[in-house]
Amino acid sequence: MLADLKDCGARLGSLAQFGAPPDGWQAVLAARKAREARLDRRWPLALAALVLAATAVLAAWLQSAQRTLSAGPAASPAAVAAGARAESRQLERLLAQLPERHHMRGSTAFTVAELEDRLAMLDDRLSRVALEPNAPERSERLWRERADVLYLLVQVRYAGAVGI
Repeated sequence: MLADLKDCGARLGSLAQFGAPPDGWQAVLAARKAREARLDRRWPLALAALVLAATAVLAAWLQSAQRTLSAGPAASPAAVAAGARAESRQLERLLAQLPERHHMRGSTAFTVAELEDRLAMLDDRLSRVALEPNAPERSERLWRERADVLYLLVQVRYAGAVGI
């Protein structure tokens, strides 16, 4: 082991003297800047590639959903309205079962009041449409909107009931 170290030391001693290049430190700094510049360009390129891939996946998913919807048989407005009526009844029963909170945040109370006002307006419009015999498309759209508003109201009231 000691002989190996002496041999290694002798070989190192036989090397020629090393002279530093005249612009050595500046060359090191320039190489470091060039490397950092390359790294700085990689992040935006990686992010752009990620956004492009996500957009392509989303576009493919939307196209397949559109093909599925266009291939399936279209439901009649009366069937859609009947489904929305049944959903409305179910949501009203669920809403009646939720406990009424007497104390709530102002923003929550405002949201509940807005949704209840919107429901009252939709009920008024539905009663007018019921008197018009030739408006099934409007009726279907109003029933669907009423079910959506009831769903939102149930969500807000439930969140208030559990204290979220």
